[in-house]
Amino acid sequence: MLLDARAGGGRVSVLTRNSRVNSLLQAVLEDWHFINEPDAACVDILLLERGLPVPDGRWEVIWLTPLPLGDEPHLEVPLSLTGLYHCLERRFFAQPRHHIRLTLNQPLDLNVRGVWLVGRLLSLSDRGARISCPAHLPKGERLQLDFQLERQFLRLTAEVLYDIPAGDVPGREQPQAGLLFKLPRPALRTALRHFIERSLVEQACKKTGISASDPSLSWFSLVRDPWGEFTG
Repeated sequence: MLLDARAGGGRVSVLTRNSRVNSLLQAVLEDWHFINEPDAACVDILLLERGLPVPDGRWEVIWLTPLPLGDEPHLEVPLSLTGLYHCLERRFFAQPRHHIRLTLNQPLDLNVRGVWLVGRLLSLSDRGARISCPAHLPKGERLQLDFQLERQFLRLTAEVLYDIPAGDVPGREQPQAGLLFKLPRPALRTALRHFIERSLVEQACKKTGISASDPSLSWFSLVRDPWGEFTG
């Protein structure tokens, strides 16, 4: 399913010389439902800053480095969160996801067969979303979404890929649906991806108490204004 959380994403640890970078990356990994292990001896993958010694243990090391390393597993710094997401998905899942996602909880309007409903946007990628709304939306249903991300108003058409019935679990009082956006323009997909990457780091800052202007954010490849070149 497009954006559902998956349990058991694998055990990952982060080790750099910068404790704030470690904390920010760990917060992002937890948002993606990967298991953060502070004890490096228990992990499957160690994200390790190039130049630090490799601790004793059995794991795969992925180097964090400002320069390419040829065939050695590595991610270049400043770090692309999309690149990190793809790297971990390929290693932990037989059917890896291809689209980085962001958990949200904000209002949206949707038009289903000419009827307007008020729902909530629960998660977002550059290709789709998961929403809740008062009505059950069957697989294959076509609809229009109106919502706002920061200053940018978006109107998108989408198709329902899957539905989740309402239940007694908190947060599931209304039916939910996973959506695939129909023919989003490349410029929109790029803007959404940049918005998601920046928002993930901002959420990690709030979670860890690290300022969004802290120098440690230079470790991340971020676009300050995702909508700067997008014309709606």
